[in-house]
Amino acid sequence: MILRLRNRAKSEPRMRASRRAANLKGLALLMVLGLVFAACSSDADSTTTTAGGSTATTAGGGGEPVDILIWVTRPYYIPPDNFASFTAEYPNINVTFDVQSNDDILQQLLLRKDAGQPLPDVLGAEDSFLIEAYVEAGLLKSHDDIAATWEAEDPDQYGLLLPLVWEETALDGVKYGASITANFDVLYYNQEWFDEADVTVPFESLDGVLDAMRAMKATRPDKIPFTVQAKAGDGVTTLKTMLAAAGTPFDGAVPDLTSEGGLYTINWFLDAVAEDLLPSDAIAWGEDESRGAFVSAEAGLILDGFTTAGDFNEAAGFDYPAQWNLTPVPLSQSGGGADGVALSAARTWAVIDGSAHPYEAALVLRYIAETDNLIDAAGNGSVPMRQTEAINDPRLLEIWPFFNDALKTAYLGSSPTPAGPNAGDVEGILEQMFGEIVVGTDKTAEELAAEYQPQLDNS
Repeated sequence: MILRLRNRAKSEPRMRASRRAANLKGLALLMVLGLVFAACSSDADSTTTTAGGSTATTAGGGGEPVDILIWVTRPYYIPPDNFASFTAEYPNINVTFDVQSNDDILQQLLLRKDAGQPLPDVLGAEDSFLIEAYVEAGLLKSHDDIAATWEAEDPDQYGLLLPLVWEETALDGVKYGASITANFDVLYYNQEWFDEADVTVPFESLDGVLDAMRAMKATRPDKIPFTVQAKAGDGVTTLKTMLAAAGTPFDGAVPDLTSEGGLYTINWFLDAVAEDLLPSDAIAWGEDESRGAFVSAEAGLILDGFTTAGDFNEAAGFDYPAQWNLTPVPLSQSGGGADGVALSAARTWAVIDGSAHPYEAALVLRYIAETDNLIDAAGNGSVPMRQTEAINDPRLLEIWPFFNDALKTAYLGSSPTPAGPNAGDVEGILEQMFGEIVVGTDKTAEELAAEYQPQLDNS
C-alpha cells in the first residue's frame, strides 16, 4: 500500500524547483516566456498576510511609516504571531508576507526586475545553495554592514548565532544573507523490524547499515529493507547524503565519483540492488511513494529530512518510538573513524538589493532569529535552528521528542550542502546514474564513474 503524506518541510526533494532556479543557462528563456504574465499584479498560487494594522502609524515615536514586503517559501517559517511582537516594537513598520510556495522565487524576481516591477524587501527561507545565483542575478548585495549593525546594536542576540549562519552565504568572504535555520538528513527505521532482526543503533558505519538491511531481508524476505526515490525530477537526496558521508570530495556542487568515497558509495548501492535490498519499482517513486512505503510498514528503513518526522508522527497507527525511530547517518565507510561529513540544507533570509528601507528590512532577520520565534516556528513545522539558546531550549523536546543528543550533535556538526550555479545540471546527471543503478545494471562502479564523471565536470 502506498500512502501519500503531507509534506511539512521538504529538504532536498525540492530540487525539481531548485533545478529550474539553479540552472541559469535556461533562465533567459524563462524570463522571455514569463514576460507575458510578469505584468500581472499578483500570483494566483501565493497567499498574502499583513501584520501591524491596516495602515502604518508613528505611534510611540516610531518614525515615518514604512512598508516591508517579505516573500517566503513556506508559511511555517513565519513565527505564529505573524509579526505582532515585531510591530508592537516598531509600530511605524507595516509588514506583509507573501507565501510563494511554487519554489520559483528566483525566476519571479528576475521577471519582475526585467519588467520594472517592484520587488519585495526580504527574501524568506530560500535554499542556501541558490544564494550564488541570486548574487549573480544582481538581486542580493553584501550583508556585511547588516551583520555589523546587528552585532553593534544587539550583541547578545548576535552572539547566539552559529558561525554557519553567515559562513554558508559567504562568497569570497562576503556575506549575502543569514542562514538562520536548516534541515538535515537522518535514518528512520521500523523499530519492530530492527528488534526482530536484532539490529542495534547508532550505526558505526555505512557497512553496518548495509548489514542491517541484509538482516531485515532475512527476517522479512517479501518486504523492502530500504526505500528510496529514484523518479527523474524528484532529486537524489539519498545518494548525495551517502556520497558526503562516505567522504566523497565535492568541487562546488560536483562530486568526485572516481574518488574512494565516490566508488564506495556506488558499490554500496550496486550491492544493495544485487541483493534485492532496494525496490526496483523506486525508479517511478517520488518522495510520497518512498515515504508511504515506510509508513505502511512495507519498508524498514528510509533516509529523509529531519522534519519529515513530523509527518511520520502524525501517521495513524504508526507510533513513535514503539514502531518507528530515527538515528544519525554514520560518517564512516567501515568504522574506526569518520570518513565524511553530514549535510544540512539551510534556509536563508536576506534583504533584496534595491529595498527602499534596507535597515527596517534587516530588522526582520533579527525578529526571525529571536529564541521564542524560532521555537514557535518549530512547533508550526519549521526546521532546526542555528541559534544556540533556541537549539538547547527544553521546549524543543516537547515539539520534537525525537531530537535527542545524538541527533543534535549530528546537526550541529553538519556541513552545508555542496552548492554551485550548476547544481540543477548536476542533480539531473546524478538522477540518471542513480536510476540506472536502481533498475539494475551490469556496469561496475568504476565504469559508472568513468561514464558520468565527465558529464558532471562539464555541467
